[in-house]
Amino acid sequence: MISIIRRKCGIPINDIFFSRDPRSSPHQATIQCFIQATIPMAGFVPFKTQIIELKRTSTELFAGLSSGTRYKIRRAERERVLPSLHPQPTSSHLTTFCEFYDTFARQKNRPSSNRAKLEALRERDALAISQAHDGDGSMIASHAYVTDSSSERARLLYSASHFRGTDSSERRNFIGRANRLLHWFEIEQFKQLGFAHYDLGGIPMEDTDPEKNAIARFKSEFGGRHLIEFNGWISAHPIVKRCLPFLRRVFS
Repeated sequence: MISIIRRKCGIPINDIFFSRDPRSSPHQATIQCFIQATIPMAGFVPFKTQIIELKRTSTELFAGLSSGTRYKIRRAERERVLPSLHPQPTSSHLTTFCEFYDTFARQKNRPSSNRAKLEALRERDALAISQAHDGDGSMIASHAYVTDSSSERARLLYSASHFRGTDSSERRNFIGRANRLLHWFEIEQFKQLGFAHYDLGGIPMEDTDPEKNAIARFKSEFGGRHLIEFNGWISAHPIVKRCLPFLRRVFS
């Protein structure tokens, strides 16, 4: 389990990742935000994710990828894509990632990165950041992970690539291959670091959103199994408790 404290509009929020039993978790802030808890409490919602078990050989893990993904990874290697992983990122790594991700988020009309959460994870030694550069040294993809050594789990939190910023289909396809190589590189690196579970960060419970379905299909290319866990917010403060539905939308 990973527990961090962050503040939003002056309100302390305790983010708790991978709790086995939220009922036994200490109340360290006005709001407790549980992410992927094993056991649900009242008001929690199910969360489906995709897990790759890393306690297999690299040959077995690579064979578990789709044939198209294996081809794209090998081609990206030939194209001199340079992946890297920083399991203990510096403040500079974090700033670079957030700037890269926020550009991606603007292109997708998504919220920007939550720097307070990422910095709290970094201070807790529970953050990893990866990057993929092309042969000219330009960063073209980057990921951020929550890492929990106690549960041997690395969970994808943010993923960004800049293929939407180009009109060239050849360049977009190249960046797509680089992103797949980065995922495969992370799988190998987290395995070497002793992690047992590579968590791709969630897939939709329903198949009603075309974009989310495309993301789910992408993640399915890497194999693994589905796992249902639970997300939810709780508070012992009576006024805050009544406002939780609104605060979830604003503070997530």
